[in-house]
Amino acid sequence: MYTLNFPNGNVQTYSTYGELVKAAQLMGGEAKLVNGKVYAFVPKK
Repeated sequence: MYTLNFPNGNVQTYSTYGELVKAAQLMGGEAKLVNGKVYAFVPKK
């Protein structure tokens, strides 16, 4: 599982990296690797 952490404290998990990246793009941002399979959501400016 891949975990996406948001600045507001919310956390979402995805079964594949591709799903995580697509979800981040749909929410207007991108996923930055933090550690292992944990990513942080970074909104685009």
